[in-house]
Amino acid sequence: MDDCYLTAEDFDPNGLNGSVMKALSWAYEHLSDRSDVKNPFDPLVLAKHWGNSLEQIGGISYLMRLRESVPTLSNFDQYQKIIRQASIQRRAAAALQEALSAGEVDLNFVKDQMEQLQELQSRGTADGWELVADVLEGHHKEIMDRGSRSGITGAKTASVELDEMGGGHQRGDFTIVAARPSIGKTAYIVSDSKTAAMSGWTVGVFSAEMSSKDVAERYICDISGIDAKKVQKGRLTENDWGNYSKALDLLDQLPIYIDDTPGMTIEYIWRQTKAMKKKHPNLIIYVDYLQVILTEKNFTQTADRVNHVSKQLKRLARTFNVPVVAISSVGRKCEERNDKRPMMSDLRESGNIEFDADVIIFLYRDDYYYPDTPWKGVIELIVAKGRKIGTGMIQMFFNRKNGRFTDLTQDDKEKLAEKVREYEQSHKRR
Repeated sequence: MDDCYLTAEDFDPNGLNGSVMKALSWAYEHLSDRSDVKNPFDPLVLAKHWGNSLEQIGGISYLMRLRESVPTLSNFDQYQKIIRQASIQRRAAAALQEALSAGEVDLNFVKDQMEQLQELQSRGTADGWELVADVLEGHHKEIMDRGSRSGITGAKTASVELDEMGGGHQRGDFTIVAARPSIGKTAYIVSDSKTAAMSGWTVGVFSAEMSSKDVAERYICDISGIDAKKVQKGRLTENDWGNYSKALDLLDQLPIYIDDTPGMTIEYIWRQTKAMKKKHPNLIIYVDYLQVILTEKNFTQTADRVNHVSKQLKRLARTFNVPVVAISSVGRKCEERNDKRPMMSDLRESGNIEFDADVIIFLYRDDYYYPDTPWKGVIELIVAKGRKIGTGMIQMFFNRKNGRFTDLTQDDKEKLAEKVREYEQSHKRR
């Protein structure tokens, strides 16, 4: 069992051996570490646990026949390869039959099924071990390359301080950007992806909530500085039109792609990312937003679906070696606290997001809750989790009218600190 990669699904669904496999897996998981059980796979031990239900897998007599039918254990690995190959052939035939019975063959469905089976085949037989010396072959060149890029080893972010903290969005990393509604999550993604594109990365934005035109207008407002309400109402001044044209010229040069397919699934995102990665090796993916992404699998609970999507986004980042940045919503509990800054326990509908993500950034605006705050126009980027970069808090200016994020200079920070001191003194006098 230590060397077994087979599952119950690898066996003929019309036979008993899949059920036997489940029983053996249970024994391996629950009985192996018990001091009072010498052999967890002894048929009598299994019979004691399963009782009458053991008859569902043929009873003691069938288990004994199975055990006696194996000439030697030395060929175990070859035996399970035979079973896995037969399983793949059976599933491939079933997938093709399903496609044909639908009337019109869905080539994308067939292709996706075949790719999954190919992955299943390699997963069972490939040896995943790598010698450290082999992993580090050519590593000195990578270090030299990092040094030549002034510490930026990934795609640039919207914040210079965040770049200094983590070297940008790293390949294979899954980053979550989370906040309460109307704080500025989408605006941040727009600003962040624009910066990544300007630094030479191809950007793929999966917008499950907003249309591509709405997202494109966000880019226009961010780059041009035009008030979003003016664009929505079509009331641009002569100066605005000039800035609008300049923004269009810049966007025309930036490799930013938007996909707003209605009801998009995580499987669809995988297929699109795979195709995009073949054309654009330097790719970064953005998802807006995690909780509304669907799946082709059936889940009765929303939390289970969100957990699945979260895990698949992490897997996508590692499989295609791309940075993945996804927006996540935050529950209302943070608004019941005196300090309304979000925490990881506030991530909605999933306890798994905080484990799957490599980096978690919460956005917080004091002026969202307190109009008279001295921090008006300031947004906090709270790095609550950084698997390789640590944690911390970064402040930026956020212009709600055009959605633009701007780094604070040292002079800005000093002026803000003075404002806070004046504010605290005036409130003490009251």
